[in-house]
Amino acid sequence: MLVACRRRCCLCYFLKGNQEERRGQIAHLNKRSDDDRLENLVWLCLEHHDSFDGNTSQSKGYTLGEVRHWRDKLIETLSEAVLPAGQPMARIAREVVAEAETDPAHRWRFPLWLIANRPEFFAYSAPGADGICTIERIDLPDGRIVIACVEMPGNPGKSITNAAEYIFRQVCERFELSTTRVVWLENYEFFDRDEWRQVTFGVDGSAEPEWTTMTPDMWRGLLLSPKRRVTASSAGELRSKVRKHFPWPPVEMALGLDS
Repeated sequence: MLVACRRRCCLCYFLKGNQEERRGQIAHLNKRSDDDRLENLVWLCLEHHDSFDGNTSQSKGYTLGEVRHWRDKLIETLSEAVLPAGQPMARIAREVVAEAETDPAHRWRFPLWLIANRPEFFAYSAPGADGICTIERIDLPDGRIVIACVEMPGNPGKSITNAAEYIFRQVCERFELSTTRVVWLENYEFFDRDEWRQVTFGVDGSAEPEWTTMTPDMWRGLLLSPKRRVTASSAGELRSKVRKHFPWPPVEMALGLDS
């Protein structure tokens, strides 16, 4: 988080126009000090940290949603400033967002799972702010289906964490997947930090989501391992961020026989 925000306080940056590095502390958006998910952290100057995270937060009126909004906007702003113009993920994200804004029908084109080892763009609907991510389907030998959902730089809507239950349901409904077979993985890239978490939605897929940071044992249990960075082919097509330690794709998929 310190690297992502470069020690800029998001409230100072946008509400007071102060874009300088500030002395401050990391605050937890949900006020749970044991929840160190990157999505739950925000760097605030000492004054704003006290007004949001301290006992006086109610009187000062900074809400969780407000702070999260400015935190996400700050990271997006600073990311655009430092990402190389030719970085595939950032470039493609901007192109997809631009097309979605000019062509409403394009926003709701869904991937067809025709090519293994290639993530597909997925436009999802969420209350207040629709967004775009990438998803990849991986069919495990034991019958489970892994969906790797990756947050995109330039995502114009809610993050994949804040919209997790909506993306999960829309993917399962669109591709007629049994929620009991799906293993949902969530990935973020923030500069030099790469996070993978498994998200569970209860036995029937309708419970509130819960996040667990992926461990080596969890990866081994899926016969998978993570790649460090998103890469693209010379044609600009995204490559998978997940290594498969079993024959993939299955023969029937390679022959076009998968139903």
